[in-house]
Amino acid sequence: MMKEIQGIAASPGKAVGTVFQVKNPPGPTPVQEAVGSVQADRETGRFRDACRVVKDRLSRYAKDHGIFTAQIEILNDIGERVIAVITQEKISATEATEKICAEVCALFVEIDDEYLRSRSDDIADVCRQVTLALEGNDENPYARMSDNSILIAENLLASDLMQIDLSKLAGIALKRGSVTSHLAVMAREYGIPLVAGAGDELDSVPDGSAIVIDGSKGMVMTDPEKALLAEIFTGKSLHYETGREGGLLAMTKDGVEIAVYANAGSIAGVENAIKAGADGIGLLRTEFIFMQEKEFPEEEKQYRIYSECARICGDKILTVRTLDAGADKQLPYFPMKAEENPVLGLRGIRFSLSLPDIFKVQLRAILRAAASGNIRLMLPMITSVEEYRLAGKLLETCKAELKNEGTSFCASLRVGLMMETPASVMLADELAQEAAFFSIGTNDLTQYVLAVDRNNPYAVNACDSFHPAVLKSLSEVISAAAKHGKDVSVCGEMASDPRATGLLLKLGVRKLSVTGCNVPFIKNQIRSLITKI
Repeated sequence: MMKEIQGIAASPGKAVGTVFQVKNPPGPTPVQEAVGSVQADRETGRFRDACRVVKDRLSRYAKDHGIFTAQIEILNDIGERVIAVITQEKISATEATEKICAEVCALFVEIDDEYLRSRSDDIADVCRQVTLALEGNDENPYARMSDNSILIAENLLASDLMQIDLSKLAGIALKRGSVTSHLAVMAREYGIPLVAGAGDELDSVPDGSAIVIDGSKGMVMTDPEKALLAEIFTGKSLHYETGREGGLLAMTKDGVEIAVYANAGSIAGVENAIKAGADGIGLLRTEFIFMQEKEFPEEEKQYRIYSECARICGDKILTVRTLDAGADKQLPYFPMKAEENPVLGLRGIRFSLSLPDIFKVQLRAILRAAASGNIRLMLPMITSVEEYRLAGKLLETCKAELKNEGTSFCASLRVGLMMETPASVMLADELAQEAAFFSIGTNDLTQYVLAVDRNNPYAVNACDSFHPAVLKSLSEVISAAAKHGKDVSVCGEMASDPRATGLLLKLGVRKLSVTGCNVPFIKNQIRSLITKI
């Protein structure tokens, strides 16, 4: 009989696969005996050598993920403390590393902010890598994973994901973990369904058994019924060979070409999506880039990131959404005042317009990158024509500044907006007369239309994108866009749901933006459909 285990929705998407239990991930063997002064010098040398090994590895990872740049800084920070403990207390490098790790992580336990509290995972990750290097342990605990695996573990850290063959990974379910962990950020970048905080019930799930996870609802389903398995595509079906099904055009049976873009949150996410055959990037979530930094990223850094993403896309379109901070996407270096309901508070375009100097830095970087790339700009959480115009005025100010400086930029940058609030739906006709394009964000639109916080446990069954009111909202936006000859795409989770593909096409959608790994599957599905009602 099917059993449901409720956890936390950490990375959206559904997957069916075979359980791969990581019961006892490798760890260091503690050395408790004291050492003499000569041995302490030797232990210090061993520790420095281990740090060099770890730093080299992290430097390779950091080319694609800023998360590991932060881990290098952590490694530098704890290094001298560990050496001091070895020298003063005459203990082994392994024991000293564990001691400092425990002390530093303990400082995070009482922090109220979940994002900052979860940073202790990065400290534990770095210390674990050092202790394994001290032992010369380079075993890969995920090497035995078979195709279409759903990995179950107590917790996973960011470096674990770099050891996993992602072509074999369908999804992840964790006993612990959080939405704000760096693992969760990376899972969202790669389009890996992730359920966190599912508790000890996961221990009872047999290794090798069939399982379903829903990362959008935070649900794990064991012993799934055949009807459910038939409804949900398998992880294996997501991994077509690059350049074959993924790279081909998605043409319906009645001859209508559908563009299948991808969502991404980093340079690596863009690269993986294009390799999977995406026709472009329909949503670059820049908040993930901001969340990995220690402070608001400077213009030059943002310019390099957006330019590199555009270079990877080549002639394909890159849609850069401006910072969508707030609610569940907090910036660690910018504490916001507590809000009774952050989902309804300072977020999206409201956040950016409240910090015009920060907003202008991003707009300038995008304008500069667009001078040599096929980039368009998208504004989140618009609720009025006035908000769109205010953002436009700031953009024009940035253009004037760049022109006066003699800096190259794209004067004809196309500016569109996210249709994800009831207000934007009601004003769709007016907004379509001003915006260059629409992108419907079904995740937020659904929760706002139905007045259900999608992160609330009640939302598991209530936050339904197939609700008639949501479908009517979609239809109104699509009609307004068609009336004024504007492009419209769907970039929310609904776009990646195979149950919704045919419905969206019949509503008039001709552009979808899906999780990167879903591109080949959705394209293949489109080829079996017709657009006529």
